[in-house]
Amino acid sequence: MTNTNEEKRCMALSLLHADTESEVMEILRGHGLWDDPKNWRLYGDRDGNFSVIGNQQSRPEAALVEKIVNAVDARLMKECLVRDIAADSAAAPQSVREAVATFIEGVNLLGDEAGNLRFWSAERQLEQSREITLAVTGSKPRQPGGTSITIVDLGEGQTPEKIPDTFLSIDRENKLRIPFVQGKFNMGGTGALKFCGRDGLQLIITRRCPRIHGNRNGEEDAWGFTVVRRVRPSPGVGEVRNSVYRYLAPMGADESPGRGGVLQFSAPSIDALPARNTAYSRPLGWGSVLKLYEYDLKGFGSHALMKGGLLGRLELMLPGIALPVRMHECRTYRGGSERSFETTLVGLSARLEANRGQNLEAGFPTSAPVRVGGEDLAVEIYAFKPGKAEAYRSTQGIIFTINGQTHADLSKAFFSRKRVKMGRLGDSLLIVVDCSRLSVASREDLFMNSRDRLSNGVLRKEIEVELEELISRHHGLRELRERRRASEIAERLEDSKPLEDVLGEILRNSPSLNRLFLQGQRLNRPHRAGKEGGRADNGSGTSRKFVGQTHPTFFRFAKAPNADRIHRSAEKGRKCRVKFETDVVNDYFTRASVPGSYDVELLDGPLEGVDVSHNLVLHNGVANWSILVPEDLDVGEELTVQCTVTDATLIEPFVNIAVIKVKPQRERPPGPAQPDPPNDPDDPTNGGEGPGGAGKDKDAGIQMPEIYPVKEGDQPWNNHNFDHATGCKVIDDADPDQSGNGAKYSFYVNTSNRYFETDRKNSREDPAVVEAKFVYANVLVGLGLLNDSPTTGENTTQPPESPEERVASTTRALAPFLLPMIDFLGALGPEEVSGGEVGDED
Repeated sequence: MTNTNEEKRCMALSLLHADTESEVMEILRGHGLWDDPKNWRLYGDRDGNFSVIGNQQSRPEAALVEKIVNAVDARLMKECLVRDIAADSAAAPQSVREAVATFIEGVNLLGDEAGNLRFWSAERQLEQSREITLAVTGSKPRQPGGTSITIVDLGEGQTPEKIPDTFLSIDRENKLRIPFVQGKFNMGGTGALKFCGRDGLQLIITRRCPRIHGNRNGEEDAWGFTVVRRVRPSPGVGEVRNSVYRYLAPMGADESPGRGGVLQFSAPSIDALPARNTAYSRPLGWGSVLKLYEYDLKGFGSHALMKGGLLGRLELMLPGIALPVRMHECRTYRGGSERSFETTLVGLSARLEANRGQNLEAGFPTSAPVRVGGEDLAVEIYAFKPGKAEAYRSTQGIIFTINGQTHADLSKAFFSRKRVKMGRLGDSLLIVVDCSRLSVASREDLFMNSRDRLSNGVLRKEIEVELEELISRHHGLRELRERRRASEIAERLEDSKPLEDVLGEILRNSPSLNRLFLQGQRLNRPHRAGKEGGRADNGSGTSRKFVGQTHPTFFRFAKAPNADRIHRSAEKGRKCRVKFETDVVNDYFTRASVPGSYDVELLDGPLEGVDVSHNLVLHNGVANWSILVPEDLDVGEELTVQCTVTDATLIEPFVNIAVIKVKPQRERPPGPAQPDPPNDPDDPTNGGEGPGGAGKDKDAGIQMPEIYPVKEGDQPWNNHNFDHATGCKVIDDADPDQSGNGAKYSFYVNTSNRYFETDRKNSREDPAVVEAKFVYANVLVGLGLLNDSPTTGENTTQPPESPEERVASTTRALAPFLLPMIDFLGALGPEEVSGGEVGDED
């Protein structure tokens, strides 16, 4: 075994420079440490620890985020301890943001934008990022060897004796009572271990910050280091039936096998920090180094800082990270520019704030407060310009965050749900739900212990219902959806005989399709009286651009501006909706700088004082308030509800009162949706906003789909992320509020499909005829899939494909076969399919 200080220092640095598991094993074998069981101590001193460590995050990027969060916590802890403040005392900051404001910015949290790095200058972000770094080393994708990740922080660090109780502990309460740190689950970032190569190797090197008070015990120069490994099940006598994690602890192992201490050495600093694209080139005087060997980067293993790389994944997982991180790509890519190999990870929110005009649609992001089950949530809505969302998220549509860290997500298929109807914008939306204000009990109910997915409980279902309501009725999203649709229609080339007319002929001339789509269900034109086209206005009927005020000068009922009280009727157990008008900016309720507050209180009635679920959607001067009428109320009873809006600058709050009378819940039979009855005629805020509002048709059935052949280079081809294997994409354009009109679909058929282009080139038929066959075949297949769409469990952890996703995946698979089936099967005669010649006789 290694004995001298210099030998141990050199071994630690050799392990740091290694990039493959085989190199690590070779180094440890050279010192007689790898193969001797007595040198390896159980992680957490727990036999069977794999059951805990292996039950963490299911994705490598989510597990890696835990390491970064721990590095941020370590920096804040160091700043607290060097000031001789007990981290769990009342004198310590009481939130992450307060800690950043106090320790890093040197200001009180009273400042409007204090403690939020999205408002820092680029220079300040860069300066602070150099104290937490992430370097990617090793081999490039598809090359032999492995890719490793090294995270270094100038945080509190630990003495060698404390490593087993901190880095290598499980279920200890190290941070549980510290209010300003994120990592309270005390899993030591163990989720990353199962993504480290075959043997789960991880290196830890750490030194306690010498400036921390009470650290003068002769250990201020001591660096501790160890290697974590996974010991897999072994056959034979004394077999290990399950994997177990152990760490290198040879100090005193001869006297206490399997219970020794970690290795240590003395040095004023070690070269561990990266510079540009060179790892381990700057000195580190204290703090911690974590190296993950051969880390699983499948799916994002390209250049870490480019589109689709690690940077984008981490910023999505850390949208509101408390402190910036400097990322370095240290693999051997070509390119001499310094900026090609290092950049600052600032989180999705700060990144989009800096590039708002380039990436986001005008008026976004916008936000809304939501109250569900007595808990407050903040919802931020990002609407990207066409083709821009890909750089910031992949399949995620809604992410749920706590203190700036993503803990779960829902896929973008959420936007295609029948109660949402935003499938046209599905590739351009990202919703961030901030759960930081949830109580501990509600957090436990909402998130699984792995912290990367939602549980399937009541609270999740209630939140999803509120999100469906909020997104589907969001005025700005509706406007954007109609603008996108109108823009694509404007690009469409009209033929002498519209494709819809030809499709109608096909349906009428086929007995089976006629029975399926036409008999008993109208196949009508997709026009709604008084609603065609939509307006890009602020809800008042004008088209002028909305310019919001920093603070509102009014917040009042729409169409009843002088009334401080209105009367409404609402169905028992369903939503009551009221529209307000105001002049304040869209992010008024969720911004960092003097945000507005919004409160709903039951003043009078049988449920006086009871908390109810509600949300308020504010966009361009229109505020749609939606409140769930409790099922506990009896028909005929009334509730008096007060809505109060205020902020720190307002002398008097804006107070509006609604008296809601409960009416029976109308039964809605299965089948095509029926129109709702008219609203209360005495309701001055009706205006078509509530169920049964003005402007509804009474037609039900399947509407004739809009059909768009699109080719590469067209706007829809780019908007809907087509590639050369795409067959057809369908968008459900029906408005949830116009349910009486039946299903309304737009079909986008890819005429730049490689298989179609090959068949058209080699066909002797008129190219226009070949194209028509391909287009109609895709539409008919799509209609069949939509007609046969099963009722899916939308609230399961892994939801099945939506009807729109089924159409996309099926037509993609069928694209190579459609034209051959039409041409060759259509030409078959009795001679080709009979066993003998027609008319043969004995």
